[in-house]
Amino acid sequence: MLTDLTGAIDLWIDVGLPDEREIRKACGRAKRVAVFVYGTGAEIWWRQNGEALSRQKNLDVIALPPEITRACAKLAARNMKLQATLQEGQIWLSAGEHSLTIEPSCLHSADRG
Repeated sequence: MLTDLTGAIDLWIDVGLPDEREIRKACGRAKRVAVFVYGTGAEIWWRQNGEALSRQKNLDVIALPPEITRACAKLAARNMKLQATLQEGQIWLSAGEHSLTIEPSCLHSADRG
């Protein structure tokens, strides 16, 4: 959560497959909400919640492909040093000699309404 100096919520970030009601509540409290969905249930989650969430004008929903999240899990290690670069909609992650390119897909964008 990112707040301004008055305590108002500028950005609310949720990760996983959150409850649709909680996301709508966050949209009412924050200027902008970003949800990053991942895992094998992400597509089903969007089919179940997409219609209701698409009405939210300050919401971005980004999906990470299941194969990428599995590859990210393999990078995880104790005391790891992770570098990330974001450019033109792609994310490059590197940890030691291993690296990944992630191309998230936008399911809903506040910019598109």
